Amino acid sequence: MNFANLTPEDFSSLLTQSSSVISARQLYTCTRNANISINNLQDAISTLKSVQKYMKMRILEGIISILEQLLKDQSISTNQIEKHQANLDQIQKEKENNEKEIQTLHSQHKEKEENDLPKEFLSKISKLKNSRDFIEIYKFFEEISEKGNQKMMQKACDEELWKKQKDNYFGTNVLHEASSKGNLRLVKSLIECGCDKEGGTPLYWASRQGKLEVVKYLTSVGANKEAKDDDGYTSLILASYFDKLEVVKCLISAGANKEAKNNEGFTPLIKASEYGHLEVVKYLISVGANKSAKTNEGKTALDYSKGEVRKYLLSTARK
Repeated sequence: MNFANLTPEDFSSLLTQSSSVISARQLYTCTRNANISINNLQDAISTLKSVQKYMKMRILEGIISILEQLLKDQSISTNQIEKHQANLDQIQKEKENNEKEIQTLHSQHKEKEENDLPKEFLSKISKLKNSRDFIEIYKFFEEISEKGNQKMMQKACDEELWKKQKDNYFGTNVLHEASSKGNLRLVKSLIECGCDKEGGTPLYWASRQGKLEVVKYLTSVGANKEAKDDDGYTSLILASYFDKLEVVKCLISAGANKEAKNNEGFTPLIKASEYGHLEVVKYLISVGANKSAKTNEGKTALDYSKGEVRKYLLSTARK
């Protein structure tokens, strides 16, 4: 039997047949070098039981008992896993069904809402979707906003009319234009309909034009105060650049970075100093703006200043 390869079933059958003609000791001697193919816990238990029974090895009883308990626990765990998996599959199926139902209800609701909207309105949307007349499109949104009809506004936004761009260098859309003009009602309506408050950015345009109420609203709904344009200007740098003192105060109180730099290294203070905006300069210094900050060329606010701003900066340097 040296190096014989047997399955657990073959080994058990061999011992059963041999036990009637040879002793347990002889049986052990004949089979001790046999190779048994053990593929799992059940194979191991079956083989040990055969050895224990036919070779009279009671010492294996405890080991077999532990392995049988382990197999039982394993079986219970497997059953529990299968049960949990079945539950998960059922939950997933129900979730998919619910999502389909929600989608169906949403489509029905949308269809009903569209049926409730005037045909002239829907026709106007279809026309404007193929139009490049930004002024007409913007006026259309203003009219909807003035009516206070949020259903109409939502429909216009869903059709992505608000993304239509003005034919200028900046490519401003309807939300940018409303922010730039300070049309707070329209800005609110657009954002409540899900229009992107970051792309562009609306806060940038409101700050540039000094539209304080729009700036307050946009910061209150979480617009990114540190967003930069391609030249690295933040809303605060722009407000300082264009002498919009109240906007500067609002942005600072909302946590805007007063040391932010554009691509050339200009901070809000340096930009305000360069263009002679004395009150903005005074305010920025009062809130701790760094007078020693330098541009990429190594120049400070004082280096760019002149007139009253220069006098003021020199006076603060002597303190």
